Amino acid sequence: MVLYFDLLWVASGRIVTALITIASLRIMTSLLDPKDYGHYTLLIAFQGFCGLILISPVGLHINRHTHTWWDEGTLLKRLIRYNRYLLAISAGIALVVLMWGITYPSANQKIPTALLSACAVSAMVYMSTWNGTFITILNMLGHRIGSIGWMLASTIIGLGCASLFAYVYQTGTSWLLGQALGMTVGAVGAGFTLRNYQAAKKMVDVCSNNLSTFVNLQTIQNYCLPLAVATGLMWLQNAGYRFWVEKTWGPTELGLLAVGLSITSQIWNMFESLSMQFLNPYFFRQITILKSISQKSVLLSDLVNVLWPIYAVLAGFNIVFASSILAILTNERYHTDATFVLIGVIIEFARCTGNLWSYAAQIERRSTKYILPYALGAMIVIGGVLGLSAAPGNIEMFAICLGTSGLVICGAMVITMQRMVPVKLDIYKWLAGTAVLLVCVAAGIFMPLKTDGLLNTILQISVGLFVSGGVMLALLWNDPALKRLLAVSLRGP
Repeated sequence: MVLYFDLLWVASGRIVTALITIASLRIMTSLLDPKDYGHYTLLIAFQGFCGLILISPVGLHINRHTHTWWDEGTLLKRLIRYNRYLLAISAGIALVVLMWGITYPSANQKIPTALLSACAVSAMVYMSTWNGTFITILNMLGHRIGSIGWMLASTIIGLGCASLFAYVYQTGTSWLLGQALGMTVGAVGAGFTLRNYQAAKKMVDVCSNNLSTFVNLQTIQNYCLPLAVATGLMWLQNAGYRFWVEKTWGPTELGLLAVGLSITSQIWNMFESLSMQFLNPYFFRQITILKSISQKSVLLSDLVNVLWPIYAVLAGFNIVFASSILAILTNERYHTDATFVLIGVIIEFARCTGNLWSYAAQIERRSTKYILPYALGAMIVIGGVLGLSAAPGNIEMFAICLGTSGLVICGAMVITMQRMVPVKLDIYKWLAGTAVLLVCVAAGIFMPLKTDGLLNTILQISVGLFVSGGVMLALLWNDPALKRLLAVSLRGP
């Protein structure tokens, strides 16, 4: 009964967050023209650089040890050292953005404007990291109400502040500042909530001087640095190219490309975070318990067999309703072409599939295995940049290059991780997911939907959500793999 309550609470929170996300994109594209949206994506690229390359490897290290440190009562003390690291990164990226705003030709910002952009990115890096850290820890420890509550507070307050600032100033920087305020509220609230849970558990206060190193040199060399290299390559193909696109085709075309890709990205990120917010705590708790490679193989196989067929259904839904989703979620000035949305589906489906297998490297703590897949993907993106620089083409050609890169990364990731922790597929569930996907692809090609009016489009999407949701529930109903994943207590002794 507790598991069903947890699932209902997480799902309800994510549905509300999804509605807010939908409203966010619609409001943002109404307040910002494509040029300003393009500038916003460049600021987000700076944030992504810090998040993926400098912060994410350490964050994964924290996730890997959350339960152990919590059980021994040292978690919050260890995070004090993490805070010093985040302050240094936030200050460093502020200087980088300031220099970019002043010197980069297309940015063309005066010093006060560049300084405001630098402060917005710096604040977003620092506060969104703490927001995600505290909310993730609450979720990992099974405190679903606190986790979902502060996540919703962050999103709602962030949307309100961002909308207000963008309405007044109509710039990408103003929107980012509003989001940073929302993240600040969530970070502070979730941090105090976590501290209260620790006090209620009556843990012994450990002097920080008596703790072992937060991240030792061996962990940095063998885990964090290889992961940083891999995520750096990931950043290059997911965000780093934006500076070249802006220089080649201008901020307006960059804005249109970014909106098309971000629609599918937000849908898939929302869906992936929903599933992982519920399953990750159980997965990582079991990692700390299981010892043999055969047990770990069963654990990873269960995760893949539960989620991949669901992802296949989601991809099919995205393909059929690509034009309808574009019409609903964006302002009319962004309704140029659904091609970017369809390419986004390919990128996100491949990314999420590869992410499932990538948990093998988490299990075995062999983050060097991430490097080859992302290096291959980065090479394709770089090849596309060089090719289109030598023989200029349209931006759709570069979008296809991004889609190809995603597929190559997925294939290389599956092959690499399969050799490390073998995954045994549930053939019947995979056949069911594949059949649904193929039917949707055929429908999208031979019977494309027409977006005739807002109400008709909303009705079409509603029917699609009902049908795809029913198929997903049927795939999950009484699933033995899902039951095995959930067969562990989260809060420990």
